[in-house]
Amino acid sequence: MSPLRPTTRQQALRAGQNRRSAALPPFPRPSRAGTAAVTLSAALSIGLGLTAPLSGAHAQTTAPAPASEAKVLPGKIVYAQLTTPDLAKAKAFYGGLLGWTFQDRPVSRGHYAEALVNGHVVAGLVERPLPDTDNPPHPLWLPFISAPDVAALAKSSRQWGAKVLFRPTMIQGRGEQAIIADPQGALFASLHAPHGDPNDTDPTVQGDWIWNALLTSTPSASAGFYQKLFSYQVEAAPAPDTNQRYILESQSVARATVNPLPPRLPPNARARWLSFVQVDSVGSAAEKAVQLGGRVLVEPHLDHQNSMIAVLADPAGAAFGVMELHDTGLTGDAK
Repeated sequence: MSPLRPTTRQQALRAGQNRRSAALPPFPRPSRAGTAAVTLSAALSIGLGLTAPLSGAHAQTTAPAPASEAKVLPGKIVYAQLTTPDLAKAKAFYGGLLGWTFQDRPVSRGHYAEALVNGHVVAGLVERPLPDTDNPPHPLWLPFISAPDVAALAKSSRQWGAKVLFRPTMIQGRGEQAIIADPQGALFASLHAPHGDPNDTDPTVQGDWIWNALLTSTPSASAGFYQKLFSYQVEAAPAPDTNQRYILESQSVARATVNPLPPRLPPNARARWLSFVQVDSVGSAAEKAVQLGGRVLVEPHLDHQNSMIAVLADPAGAAFGVMELHDTGLTGDAK
């Protein structure tokens, strides 16, 4: 697995380098029988945990733009949220590893906290016990992808073989959102924030989300699904990547890669999104994660674009990536 470094992608675009790239044709509608199964316990755990309504006003670190001025960037991954069985342990882990600070928010049941970097919210963490089953789902990070019309997107996703696990709902202080499993089973949320989306030119620092990768057994079909849903421009990744890796772009900005499942996973494994956090040192982050009770799933290494990356798991098993971003001149190109 090797995500494309976003700044390298933007440099290539600006320099006009020749790439074998073309928008994928819309892929044919899959049958519902071919849709990856998601257990009811997983759906309920994620749905209840990630959409708990706030009982009070949601604090904004900056004043929201008027509705007429709010900028929506469809296809941009603007937020991430974790469902975890132990919120206190998760806060200690991510605070110690990434320097996140936290503010608790009242919810109708359970516990919820927002994670902040330099005063701006980067993530939400929800405490929910795992279902009492023989094989409970792993806690996970869920990416939120911006959309101008969440209800229309959810309806379209069903037509193209996805499952809507949590119907479009207005969440106070955040906006309208829905939770969806794509045709290969990868989970994501769609979000329309009334205050608009962060600008692509906003700088990134340690602790900010910097990149996202979709891991799937069918990269071409998966890229086509997201192209239809979010109007992405889809391009084949540059050499030395193979034609089974694709770049998802919106507003002429690279947003994510679509990659084959890593060889260590079985071919029938459910697809999944993996989000990467910017860190100053991937090696140090990997060592620190182990000291804090986490694990290193993929050792620090250079990816195909010479970015240092690693894949880690928190103490509850939620996987995420860390990435070093050395070219600070283009840090706003993908978030």
